[in-house]
Amino acid sequence: MTQPNIKEVTKQKLQKFYWPLWFPYPSSWLKALILNLFLSAIIFVLKNPGKLGYRIAYFVRSPELLAIFTILLILSPIPIISLTHHCLHLLISRFMSEIQAPEIGKTQGLLPGIMSWWEGLYAWLVITISTLIAAFFSTIVLSLFDLSYVEPIEYYRQMQNINNNIIVVFGLFYISASALIYQIEYLVRHRIISAYSGNK
Repeated sequence: MTQPNIKEVTKQKLQKFYWPLWFPYPSSWLKALILNLFLSAIIFVLKNPGKLGYRIAYFVRSPELLAIFTILLILSPIPIISLTHHCLHLLISRFMSEIQAPEIGKTQGLLPGIMSWWEGLYAWLVITISTLIAAFFSTIVLSLFDLSYVEPIEYYRQMQNINNNIIVVFGLFYISASALIYQIEYLVRHRIISAYSGNK
């Protein structure tokens, strides 16, 4: 008696499982959380070099150098995430090649491949758009916490509870927006794969 194929059983279970397309799948939420943690690590690592760059620009009185440092800091997540993605898949292809995604292929060399650069670029896009969306909605709900852009930041630093609340609200908006953007990417990839495979 033949055993049922695991892939076919999983596919049948997924077909029975209903999840609204517009609501992010668990994988999208997981990607958003991982990106948030990774962004925190990037900010922690780049904090001191960033301060050093700004001090050098201030010391030499060069606005051009200040602009160069700012642009490099803004774009820095792209190569960092690309390199991390590449190194991660180097380990996966070496020790767990059976779980390697087919579009990644066999990862080799020290320089990131096209898929790693795409992940870095898309992660940067997610970071940028999610930050703008979170800032937009956080600005709308500022009045609920009796906050205003009119008051200086030092005034609110003394009020620890309000400061923590607005950080939590911003974080919720940020992760929700990130998960939604990753869900859009998943749907686009699924649509492209379906189109090329000849399915509706």
